[in-house]
Amino acid sequence: MCIPAPEFSNVGPFRAVYFDGPQPDRDTEGEEIPAWVVYVGDADAEPTGRIYTLHHFQSAELLAYQMATDRRLDLIHEATPA
Repeated sequence: MCIPAPEFSNVGPFRAVYFDGPQPDRDTEGEEIPAWVVYVGDADAEPTGRIYTLHHFQSAELLAYQMATDRRLDLIHEATPA
């Protein structure tokens, strides 16, 4: 799902905030837990900087919305709760 931000004008190469998951991860005891990733990426969804990995869906979703708003980028929301 893409949430467009028509009121913002992006200049330069395409960038968007990507929110995806859950993906399998491990906790400190080796147990499998879900993880979600949030990052700024290019048109091919390749990260252009830091990738944030979070273990709580709502925290990750909040970060994704905040990053998209702060950076005036579209949000590509493809994550689901675990």
